[in-house]
Amino acid sequence: MAKAICNMLPVDIRRARADEMAACAALYVRAGDAAFTWRPKGWFTAADFLRFSNAEEVYVACSHGAILGLLSFFRPSNFVHALYIDPLAQGFGIGTALLKAAEKFASGPLSLKTDEPNIRARRFYERHGFVTAGDTGVDQGVKWLRLKRP
Repeated sequence: MAKAICNMLPVDIRRARADEMAACAALYVRAGDAAFTWRPKGWFTAADFLRFSNAEEVYVACSHGAILGLLSFFRPSNFVHALYIDPLAQGFGIGTALLKAAEKFASGPLSLKTDEPNIRARRFYERHGFVTAGDTGVDQGVKWLRLKRP
């Protein structure tokens, strides 16, 4: 397995600036389209990201001026709404770094939702101590699961 990029490159986790939101929205679309192959083409849109991010805090993982990943956080319920990593930067520890940052600034245990078919994400969250919370639902024919950190 490759050495974590966080140990090889300087990676800064910080709050996204207003002038970076378009780049964050583009990353959301790019990463979402690559990972969620069971969703129809066009499911992920920049407009959706910009809409929901208005009510959330967006954090970015940057290295050498490039945004490698993002985490959108709804503080009132410590809810990780979005954790997306650029497809070219996946598997190098960026998601872990963003999740660890969220654990530090959250006021309680983190929770999130993930599509049931998203096996890769579910394994990632399980490695980080998340368990199924029992809540489920269906969104456009796809079952989702709520996960939480005990």
